[in-house]
Amino acid sequence: MNSPRRVLRLQVLSLSLAAAAAASAVTLAPSAAMAQARAMIEHISPTSGPPGTRVTITGRNFRSTAQVLFNDRAVETAERRPERIVVVVPAGAQPGRFVVRHGTDEVESEVFRITEAAPAPRVSAIEPGSASPGSEVVIRGENFGARPTDNTVRIGNLPMIVRSADPTSLRVIVPDGAQTGPVSVRTNGGESASPALTIAARVTIREFTPTAAAPGQRVVVRGTGFSAGPQPNHVTLGGRPVRILRATASEIEFEVPRDATQGGPLRVIVPGAGQFETGASLRVAPAPLIASIEPAQGAPGSRVTLRGERFGSDPAALRVTLGETVARVLTVTPDTAVVEVPRGAGSGRWHLTASGIGPVDAPADFRVLEAVSVAGFTPPAGDVGDRISIQGTGFSPVAAENTVRLGQVPAQVVSVGGREIVVSVPEGARSGQFTVAVAGNGEARSRQPFMVTLRPRITALEPDRGILGTRVTLRGTNFPSDRALVQVRLNDVEVPVESVSREAIVVTVPTAGFQPGPARFSIVARLQGTGRAPMEWFVLVPSRVTAVEPAAAPVGARVTIRGEGFESDARRVILRLNGTAVRPNSVSTTAIEFTVPRGAASGEIAIEAEGRQRATSQFRVTNPPVVTAVTPAQGAAGSRITIRGDRFGADPAAVTVLVGQTQATVSVVTPRQIIAEVPAAAQTGRVTVRLRDEGEAQSARDFRVTGAPRAASATMDAGAPPADASAEAGR
Repeated sequence: MNSPRRVLRLQVLSLSLAAAAAASAVTLAPSAAMAQARAMIEHISPTSGPPGTRVTITGRNFRSTAQVLFNDRAVETAERRPERIVVVVPAGAQPGRFVVRHGTDEVESEVFRITEAAPAPRVSAIEPGSASPGSEVVIRGENFGARPTDNTVRIGNLPMIVRSADPTSLRVIVPDGAQTGPVSVRTNGGESASPALTIAARVTIREFTPTAAAPGQRVVVRGTGFSAGPQPNHVTLGGRPVRILRATASEIEFEVPRDATQGGPLRVIVPGAGQFETGASLRVAPAPLIASIEPAQGAPGSRVTLRGERFGSDPAALRVTLGETVARVLTVTPDTAVVEVPRGAGSGRWHLTASGIGPVDAPADFRVLEAVSVAGFTPPAGDVGDRISIQGTGFSPVAAENTVRLGQVPAQVVSVGGREIVVSVPEGARSGQFTVAVAGNGEARSRQPFMVTLRPRITALEPDRGILGTRVTLRGTNFPSDRALVQVRLNDVEVPVESVSREAIVVTVPTAGFQPGPARFSIVARLQGTGRAPMEWFVLVPSRVTAVEPAAAPVGARVTIRGEGFESDARRVILRLNGTAVRPNSVSTTAIEFTVPRGAASGEIAIEAEGRQRATSQFRVTNPPVVTAVTPAQGAAGSRITIRGDRFGADPAAVTVLVGQTQATVSVVTPRQIIAEVPAAAQTGRVTVRLRDEGEAQSARDFRVTGAPRAASATMDAGAPPADASAEAGR
């Protein structure tokens, strides 16, 4: 059973045949016949696939206005040519035929079978990650079309040519104009994007210098697309690999092989960026050689002969320089070149380039002679030992070949450089002109005289350190005697001057404006110059003692020194008692505590620390008495007791004895014994002996006061031997 569309086609075909028969006697013009030629479909490719498949309809006479349908639905046209139309199978399509329609004229393809949708592609990597236009990259992944035409690959909006394809990899070409970005892959199953592909500059060579070189010489290639660093650039000279010395993105430096005998074009290959070969060749030939120069020195404009090898015979092909200045070549033979010393050139090496090969250096420096002249000197005045710079021309670079005099006194040449000689003002020199004589080149004298001055010299500072406000005496020589001609500075700050003489200047350090630490005095004397002290003056942190608690104490007692400005780090504190070092127990900025050491003697307490003022005070080490026994151990008021011990002295007026809290009358005092009378109203208690300015001591036990006086029969301290008071008193 025919469909309405097929019945319509049969009717159209019958009418066409009838018309053709009726006009069989009429011959159409060729152009009219071609204009009326019907479209024909030869085949479609592929003949099956899922929705989204790109189908190529191949045939003839396809018009640009033709419409393509699939199962009576218009379809997307991806490409249109007279012999080929590429379309995309629409989503949801069923098996059917493609129809190409132009007006009422239609042509139908074979049946296209709809298959199951292909899986979406997935891109996992792109190799390499950087490439230049025209180079090939590989896209890795899965579900790619098995044929190149099954895959549409783009970078940005630019299509990429697919060279080969399989389900897991695609080889594509980076198009011109591509920019860094992801690469998309589209198949019948969908679309996927790769990580970003970095588009690198394409390898090009713009120039190379020099264009001729000797074996072992370095050549620089400039262009684009090079890799930074020697790897992975690859450079060949006439097809032979060369050693790359350095490389940047725009410049490669290489060495001509030392055994090279011929040159050739240069080729640079950079993986992922392509390759480039120069049309011009690098010429390689043996380098010229300068063996000698005659003479070894000369003035500008004089002639010099260079002898050697491979100079050539064309003066125009020979380039000779002295330092950086080009010299005029007068004549040349293969082994000799005569040149003129260029004006403005300084002493240095001759350099020669022959036919582009070089430059090569002369074996020794050439000395350019100038007329000796003295243009001036700085400073215009100075003292013995000062260094003076003399400017001029014609000086020898060899210091020993320059002789300098100040007046008639030779001055030591310290250094020579170009147009400068540095000399030292000699001892015994007087003001006068400088004369410079150069061996073999004459001499010259300065126009202006040099003034020899006697700069103030500081030899000592008294004291060499102190706090702000300290008076300091600067001692030395050549001090002005006129106060109006002198100024004293400490660290470039002017300080008040109290008195001035030829050998001493007394100043007072200001009380503000300086930080603790080293400083330096200088004396500015009008018409003489400035004398700077060779030694430093140290500004100390103020430090002082305000109290010593107690002011006197025996050995073993703990003493606290109070004050301000002390060093808080015990390791940096030096404490001395009467010149003997004492280790402090504790330190702070306001207090230092120590224990009176054994063997200590009364005297000055001194506190010292680096960078701080020395602080002192007086301290007395006391010698307190010692009580060993009291006899008898008890007694009534009015009875006599004998106190034995040590360090009692011999002055009764200096000794005080207490029984309990009541003072007793002392009758006898010897260094080891005291005889006293138990006072009225005395109560039982310890016996105390006080020695004026030395301290006190007590008995070990109480003395018991009884009702009536009686003879002593026992000692207060157990085990103490009885003693005769009168006998002890007479000792």
